[in-house]
Amino acid sequence: MQYFFTGNYLQTNEGIENTLPTLNPIHDFSRQERGFAYLSSFLDPYTRLSLIAGTFTGNFQIPNVPNQPTTLNSAFGVTSFNSAMLNERQNEQTQYGVLALQHSVNGFDGQLSYFTRYNNLHFIPDPTGDLLLNGVASDISRQSYSNGFQGDAAYAITPAHTLHAGFTVSAEQIWVDNTSLVEATPPATGMEPPFPIADDVNKIGWLAGIYVRDEWKITDKLTLDAGLRFDQMWQFVEANQLSPRVSLTYKPFENTTLHAGYARYFTPPVLVEAAPVNFNLFNNTTAAVTNPVGSPVLPERSHYFDAGINQVFPLGCYSALPRDCATAEFGVDGYYKIATDLLDDGNFGQALVLNAFNYAKGINEGVEFSAKFHSSYLEAYFNYAYARQKATNIVSNQFLFDNATPDPALGGQTEFQYIATHWIYTDHAQIQTASAGAAFRFCGRPAEVYEAWSSWCGTKLSADMIYGSGLRSGPANIDHQAPYAQFNAGISRQFAMPDGKPVTLRFDVVNVLDTIYELRNGTGIGVFAPQFGPRRGYFFGISKKI
Repeated sequence: MQYFFTGNYLQTNEGIENTLPTLNPIHDFSRQERGFAYLSSFLDPYTRLSLIAGTFTGNFQIPNVPNQPTTLNSAFGVTSFNSAMLNERQNEQTQYGVLALQHSVNGFDGQLSYFTRYNNLHFIPDPTGDLLLNGVASDISRQSYSNGFQGDAAYAITPAHTLHAGFTVSAEQIWVDNTSLVEATPPATGMEPPFPIADDVNKIGWLAGIYVRDEWKITDKLTLDAGLRFDQMWQFVEANQLSPRVSLTYKPFENTTLHAGYARYFTPPVLVEAAPVNFNLFNNTTAAVTNPVGSPVLPERSHYFDAGINQVFPLGCYSALPRDCATAEFGVDGYYKIATDLLDDGNFGQALVLNAFNYAKGINEGVEFSAKFHSSYLEAYFNYAYARQKATNIVSNQFLFDNATPDPALGGQTEFQYIATHWIYTDHAQIQTASAGAAFRFCGRPAEVYEAWSSWCGTKLSADMIYGSGLRSGPANIDHQAPYAQFNAGISRQFAMPDGKPVTLRFDVVNVLDTIYELRNGTGIGVFAPQFGPRRGYFFGISKKI
């Protein structure tokens, strides 16, 4: 029997990204509990039964932005409101479990799994504040309960051919409940009280898929992997697709690997994010939409091409142990994706929930570079990515986009009109992203941890950084945020204990330079509020092996 359990409790005054450049956000307290369990046991020498289970409960305050203008003259008799005092909250729950039976004998490997998952998200508005600031105060609940089975098998038909096959089938029941407080427009007397509108949806959706593929070792250096997959969805729309995949892996030398491949993908939307909205209920109210079109959210269909190379350079060994061998590893990978009905989502409103929509066409292209160095004393890495994702023409949930306000920055067109006739960057399209880090051990051999306290053995120094060229912003994402970089550092020390199991003390500094940078400025497609990176923080930790 193998087992692993972990649980933690988090209480913080920064539960969601800070909407301000200050050290402490306003109204961002959070309590979170997490648990995870893994158990595995061999029923016989060839069969293993495993259980994976997890749980999460989170309570969040939604952070505030001061000095926001009101959009209504009054609500519940109140005519002004300090946005720093807004009291929006969100509660989240997730529980999941996977039970898997694995069997391996005589060239056959198989697994049959049952999985279950429950999600519940509840956004609680500030009735008066949200009405005055946003014209609507929506109490939103999203629940989802999923169950399914998945089977996968591989059989070595010959030394050169291994056949893989599998299936998956799942059912998901969702409940999307939305009760919104609104006011009538135009008011008959100016004294009408706010009133609620309920828009509730429930649905059982099904997903099923089956695949087969052949792993063909053409030579000891060249492998061809080819197969077919069929997917079927029965959700708010019904659709299916037969998807071919093929890839080649070539190892001309022991430390050199080249790969290239093509795949056809079929991606159903997240069911709760694709739930339809009866926006006609909100006609002649402060929550009326400016673009009364709500075509259903569609699955994304795409062609994906990928090619790359990975090279390892051995730099010598200090002993026969792998940990005492120094290596340098470099990789380059390029990809190109052509999508029809490209899926995206955004935060369209004060509730911290996502709504899905489709672009008619999308293109995603990029190149990624990675470098790693390993020795018994030093570990280091560097990653760089250049990526562009562009799309055009909104073809589902069009009501999410403004079609009433011409924008001079868009040539006098509304945002919806501009996207229908132009290729735009998607909101998460950051052109350049990089990260780097290193960790240095003063003694390379773990046994030396148990030397005297005065020794530097058992001490590790680390540093890392992230860089981004800036996420999109502005109407129709035509602009982008300023580039940013964040540097972090840490030190850890292992101390010998009488039982032979060390205690580790750790100290880390996040954002060493206390750089103030803005990830979002509250503009762009599906972006409702600004978000800033973390300010300088100090973290202490202690652990004991048992």
